[in-house]
Amino acid sequence: MTTALVCYADGSEDLEVTAAADILARGGIQVTKAAVCPQGLQVSLAHGTKVICDKNIADCKDRYDVIVIPGGLKGAENCRDCPILLQLLQAQQQDGRYIAAICAAPGFVLAHHGFINDKVKATGYPGCADNIKNYCAAGAVVDEAAKIITGKGPAFAMEFAFKILECLQGAEVTAQVKAGMLYSA
Repeated sequence: MTTALVCYADGSEDLEVTAAADILARGGIQVTKAAVCPQGLQVSLAHGTKVICDKNIADCKDRYDVIVIPGGLKGAENCRDCPILLQLLQAQQQDGRYIAAICAAPGFVLAHHGFINDKVKATGYPGCADNIKNYCAAGAVVDEAAKIITGKGPAFAMEFAFKILECLQGAEVTAQVKAGMLYSA
């Protein structure tokens, strides 16, 4: 079974985290929603949505095929400052598994901790991506060599999620999910 850990922190961008969790689940991926907070399972997203997650990040001991980090400035900062998430990301990179981040998260989480360097092609929210040396203005970018998937911002949340799905489940499954959702972009 293909698996995804989707991070939910106080201040995470509602649309970005919801699109990723939903589209990956529709594509047959087992999604674990992880609360990136000191304790508990509930987080408040950037625009007031309250979410009860499946697990607290401290209880996420498995290996996942992808770890997804949404943007939202405060949410990205909370993810950046979580030592448990950092350890999971380091293990993910060492295992050659995917890491995905959108909006503020590519710059404030991945570049901050060295997962995105001058060799990794990535995108992110303008103004939050100043430390991405190999910045690309596309809506969603996959750097297959680094196993890094990035998205630009909320308007590209579905495109980002579909890129993740395609990397994990292939073009055929992705096309089926797009058709079922009437997605034509």
